[in-house]
Amino acid sequence: MANLFFVPQNIITGENALQMSLEHLKDFGKKALIVTDNMMIKLGNVKKLTDALDSISVLYTIYPGINSEPNHTMIDEGVEVYKKEGCDFLIGIGGGSPLDSMKAIGAVVANGGSITEYMGKKIDNDLPPTCAIPTTAGTGSEATKVSIINNTITNVKMLLNDPKLMARIAVIDPVFTMTAPPEVTAATGVDALTHAIEAYTSRKAFSMSDIFAKSAIKRIFENLYEVYTNGSNFDARKEMANAALEGGIAFSNASVTIVHGMSRPIGALFHVPHGLSNAMLLNVCLEFLKP
Repeated sequence: MANLFFVPQNIITGENALQMSLEHLKDFGKKALIVTDNMMIKLGNVKKLTDALDSISVLYTIYPGINSEPNHTMIDEGVEVYKKEGCDFLIGIGGGSPLDSMKAIGAVVANGGSITEYMGKKIDNDLPPTCAIPTTAGTGSEATKVSIINNTITNVKMLLNDPKLMARIAVIDPVFTMTAPPEVTAATGVDALTHAIEAYTSRKAFSMSDIFAKSAIKRIFENLYEVYTNGSNFDARKEMANAALEGGIAFSNASVTIVHGMSRPIGALFHVPHGLSNAMLLNVCLEFLKP
């Protein structure tokens, strides 16, 4: 059987990846909406980005409203800011929440309505140019055609899954992950591991997704404990950033299975951090799936 394989149009990895991305970003448009959270501003990660945009004379507006797992209100507010400020492309910087939110905001900007109407729907119009800059090694959202948004009216974590959600450019610069504290490093690392394991064991897996899934698992086993205990190890951080990217590519193409299927409602109903809920479920779910 034939399989279609999706990856971002451009992936830039390694030290100084942000600087290399500028030649692409200057062609994206005149003004970016930077989708992020307050912690990214406090840690200085957003300033690294805005300094880089200043160097190429690209304007920007910062929308720091994604301060928890994203919900429909945050997305609709982001759309209003994008329109009001006259933005013409988007940059998401942060963990999976800002990256998912950036993609969801872009979808509504291009297609109208409210994000609450998008669950399970095909996205008709192309998003404005999008750039995803992860600051954790976990969600892989920089390389997926997926966005998870909580509908707080129905208490459902909405799954948006469409090739148009794939970021135009993914910038995996490990310098941004150096600020992640141990508990975030652990939770997001287990999320990346779960993506890779589920992609490999999925019935939708195929040879290309397996290549990325197996590579991610190996990198995570070799580096996760090290970055948890020694967060200043740049080489280990780089390996984990690459592993998260590989895990995102793997599950975006092969799908996840029952772990994420159960993890999403736990997050929506009990507000358990996503990586932690995966960790709670992984062992028992793998035993269940083994037959």
